[in-house]
Amino acid sequence: MLIDRGLPLVGYRFAVVIMTAGVPNPVDIEFKDVSGLKMSRGITRSGGMTSLDNQIPAQSLVLKRGVFTAPSPLLSANIAESLFWETRLLRKDILVSILDEDNIPMNAWLVSNAYLESWDWDGLNAGSNDLLIESMSFTYSGIKYLPLKLTKNV
Repeated sequence: MLIDRGLPLVGYRFAVVIMTAGVPNPVDIEFKDVSGLKMSRGITRSGGMTSLDNQIPAQSLVLKRGVFTAPSPLLSANIAESLFWETRLLRKDILVSILDEDNIPMNAWLVSNAYLESWDWDGLNAGSNDLLIESMSFTYSGIKYLPLKLTKNV
């Protein structure tokens, strides 16, 4: 008996929604690169016993995108957060979705309790015509993988 597993999903069609205080940012969803989607847990071995650690290890999620000339909600939020860089952590939830050819989410990862750890830009080079890329590195402590099975109307 054969099981229909569907088609493999491609890794180049995705959207990222960053939620601050539970409010999604529907404007800044396009990124060039997402890395750091990883589920891990701490395991302790003592004597002949193996158990889970009480604390989940921190992970790092890196989002990269081109820098645009017009301001955006994410840019404004990052600038506001940078004003309090030394004193506050603004926690966010980040939803990364893999999209099918019709831009319908097929699978997703919900990264929770994330905070902006670093914000940096590629080097500048007068001899190159590459786009200027900004990278945002978030530290997070929770991730859930959400396989979505949505049926299409035919």
